[in-house]
Amino acid sequence: MGKSSSHDFLFRRLAWTVLSEDADCCPHCRRPFEIVFVKFRFGRTAMIARCPNCAIASADEWRAAESKILDSAKKIARVTRGFWRGVASRMDSLNLRFRYVLAFLIGAVITAAALRHSVHTYGGFSREDIRAGALMAIPAVALAIMFFRRKRQR
Repeated sequence: MGKSSSHDFLFRRLAWTVLSEDADCCPHCRRPFEIVFVKFRFGRTAMIARCPNCAIASADEWRAAESKILDSAKKIARVTRGFWRGVASRMDSLNLRFRYVLAFLIGAVITAAALRHSVHTYGGFSREDIRAGALMAIPAVALAIMFFRRKRQR
C-alpha cells in the first residue's frame, strides 16, 4: 500500500462518517459522487453527479428551502385571511343600516385620532386642553342631533 492508497482510505472513511450512508455515494463502490453539472432554476436546483470509479450517474432535484420568516409570514397571512373571511361572512348577515353605522363610527374614530394628533402636534395644545374641549363639545353635538331630528320629523 502506497501513500496515495492510505490517503484514499482516509478520504473514504471521512466521507463515510461525514456523509450519510446512501447520500452522495455510489451504491456499488461507496466512493463519493463528483458533481458534473448544476442548473439553477426558479424555485429549485437540479444536479447531475457521477461516480469516478463506476461512471454511474445520479440526477437530483431540490426544491428551494423557504426561510422561516417567509413561513411565518405565510402562516400569519393565512390566519389573517381566515379572520377577515369570517368577518365578511358575518357582515353579510347584518343589514345595510348597521354596516353604514359601523363604517361611520370607524371613520369617525380615525378622523378624531388624526385631528387630535394634528391639533396636539401642530397646534401646540396640550392633551388636557384637547380632552376638556372634546368633553364640552359632547353636549353641543347631542343638542344639534336632537334639533335636526325634530326638524326632519316635522
